Amino acid sequence: MPEMAGLLGVPRSTVYGLLNQSEILKTIEFDGRRRVTKKSFYEWYASQDDYHIVSDEMSETVKGEDNRRIEAYRRAVLEQDGHSRYIGNDAYLTVNEAAVLAGVNPATVHKWIKKGKVEAVQSSKTIRIPRQEFEGWLQGREKVEV
Repeated sequence: MPEMAGLLGVPRSTVYGLLNQSEILKTIEFDGRRRVTKKSFYEWYASQDDYHIVSDEMSETVKGEDNRRIEAYRRAVLEQDGHSRYIGNDAYLTVNEAAVLAGVNPATVHKWIKKGKVEAVQSSKTIRIPRQEFEGWLQGREKVEV
């Protein structure tokens, strides 16, 4: 809980409230204390717009990005907006990032989602796309088109 509170820049009481409200956040017992699993934290984080990582971790995500197009996009968004609200993470892409990765317009990605070709998670207005599944789908699509 303290790690999550630190990442988000909120008190632990807020984290406990989020745990009670969210079905995505999962905990495990470790050394007699409840801990939020890393996987569930990033799934929850990608599915919401209210909280943002305030540490330097997101800039490390940008620096550590393997795909140069995604890295350039994320850097541009951070420079323009000054925060990480509109960028994805290692596990989830935004619609715009998926479009950059596929070399298409974001409207095309929305169509793929609507037709069920691409899996997506939506929370209020935010749509996130599981990165591994999307990249696998793109590779399969490229093999068929060749």
